[in-house]
Amino acid sequence: MIIPTVATIGIQCAQCGELQFRTLSVFAHSHFNKESYCGACGAPLTTLTTYARGRYCLEYPCIYCGETHYIVVKREVMRRESLLELSCPAKELPVGYVGTQNEVVNACQDLKRTFVQVASELVKDEESEAEFENFYVVYAVMEKLSQMVERGQLGCRCGNHNLVVEILSDRIELSCGNCQALGVIHTDNKDILRILDRMVSIFLEESKTWFLLDSYPGHNLVKNK
Repeated sequence: MIIPTVATIGIQCAQCGELQFRTLSVFAHSHFNKESYCGACGAPLTTLTTYARGRYCLEYPCIYCGETHYIVVKREVMRRESLLELSCPAKELPVGYVGTQNEVVNACQDLKRTFVQVASELVKDEESEAEFENFYVVYAVMEKLSQMVERGQLGCRCGNHNLVVEILSDRIELSCGNCQALGVIHTDNKDILRILDRMVSIFLEESKTWFLLDSYPGHNLVKNK
């Protein structure tokens, strides 16, 4: 029998929402040890602690509830070919998996879709306003901007299509490195997502500031010199 000595962890980053994959050597954690893994954005993904009697503790921040969850498993679970699910007990939704590389990669294909679906349902549900935290708005806005980028519908009138994106506490700023154009999308209200849904494209105006606010009618466009 061939016993796997490497496990793959696939998990959705609780800060930026991106899927991250890390390779774990079972032999490297055969004794008392503690190792943390971070995502590309620098946020913690998971911490693996090795205990006596061949037990592991996986600690992972949750993208859904914002809390940190813990799961303790035997070493054999980390080596088996079947998947170990990392979930959010509050939402009863998966946030990651541990297992062989192929199994984890395949299982993780639905993670991002599930999160976007949950966010979309909250947008449509007026009673879920209290649950819809700023993170969900920011994440959903970034998803919509990414779709515009893929379609070539996000840029600046000066010809630059590579805008700088900065995520702040209450807004997302788009800036053009070729001119002084600036775009501001406020993220303190989920209604901003409905406005973005109606917009086909976003193009900044050279040397002007463009605001997208949920309180403005029409195209919600304000320009300042």
